Amino acid sequence: MVKLLGSTTEHLTPPAKQVARQTKAFYPMMIVPGIVLLLAPSTVETIMEQFGFRESMGGLLQITYFAGGVAGALLITHLMQRFTVKEIAISQVLVLSVSLLATSLAPWYPLLLLFFVVAGFANGILITFPGVYVTGVCGESSHHQQSLLYGFFALGVVTGPLLSGLLINNGHSWRWAFAIPALMIIPLSIPVALASFERLDGVKKLSRSVLREILEFNRLLFLGLLIAILLYIAAESATSMWLITFLREEHGISLATAHWTLTALWVAITVGRWICGYLSRKVDPYTLLIVLCAVSGVLLIVTPLTGSSASVMFLYPAVGLFFSGIYPFLIGYVSWFPSELSSSVFTMFLAAGAAGGAVLPYFVGLVNQFFGLVWGMCSIAMPVFGVLACIYWSRHHVTGGITEGAV
Repeated sequence: MVKLLGSTTEHLTPPAKQVARQTKAFYPMMIVPGIVLLLAPSTVETIMEQFGFRESMGGLLQITYFAGGVAGALLITHLMQRFTVKEIAISQVLVLSVSLLATSLAPWYPLLLLFFVVAGFANGILITFPGVYVTGVCGESSHHQQSLLYGFFALGVVTGPLLSGLLINNGHSWRWAFAIPALMIIPLSIPVALASFERLDGVKKLSRSVLREILEFNRLLFLGLLIAILLYIAAESATSMWLITFLREEHGISLATAHWTLTALWVAITVGRWICGYLSRKVDPYTLLIVLCAVSGVLLIVTPLTGSSASVMFLYPAVGLFFSGIYPFLIGYVSWFPSELSSSVFTMFLAAGAAGGAVLPYFVGLVNQFFGLVWGMCSIAMPVFGVLACIYWSRHHVTGGITEGAV
């Protein structure tokens, strides 16, 4: 159910064809946020070389991006109460375009970080908001539209490392990797500018009172999932951030091949999510989560210790394959919360993930610098085993039904 602004009665969810048309307007635009998501991992090696610093400073690039993402995610429900869908989307498209262009032109690293945090803010909203909108309009029938929507986002994620790799390996500056998506997003957002969207009413603004309602509904489930998502995105982000540096410095792999390996990891994540979507119809998601976390944690320890370059280039995409289902299965439990709270729960989960993605890559960079890249990459297994602990801790609330007031 959704209530349209300006109406005195509640209306049923708009017809499927109307919703599909509205959602399709987001498809082209979603490619660019996917590209931007991996800009830092794809370019950090060459940025460090140009500015002449080590991993501890390089890790700040990911921190600034995800710090902006946290702020953007937390503001979504506030923006939804004050602006229309089109106003939110188009304004953030413009902010992202301008901030990426400014980042590409920044002559000093501190100024680059300042512009990139703004880009992270806008990109965080553009990644999250279309999904929140589809959930609000479609309710429990949103799964198909969400899959298509984030399929285009995944296309951008896979394209990002390829684009950066092609530019850098053909002698072009890393700055073009920021400038090109800044220019791409304007024409790709034209369908959004021309589309008509429902304006949702009844969305609760994220606040202390809403947080209190969520905790009263099911404290253990909420906290378990919140921490699990924070730890998983931290591990995923750290792996992407330092993979190219690890392959080049520890195994002497060319920059082009390292970019292809990062791309292969994200192709594996994308394909793996389709596979996990099929398996979830036959196997309990809780069981799949346990297996995926356990295997990916072990692989994250074993892979950096492997002396063979060929083995490492094969095993990291295998890590991506087992990473693939963890996030969708965790975020899927949002639907277990009351519909009026789901937007706030979704927002807080994404903000938690962005916080994890900001912090861990920096600390892995410190481990890389002071203890070596092998130990730094092995340390990424720790948050994955933390996800496993959170799932086990919440096991009574993720197997079977949810009851209000469960603690």
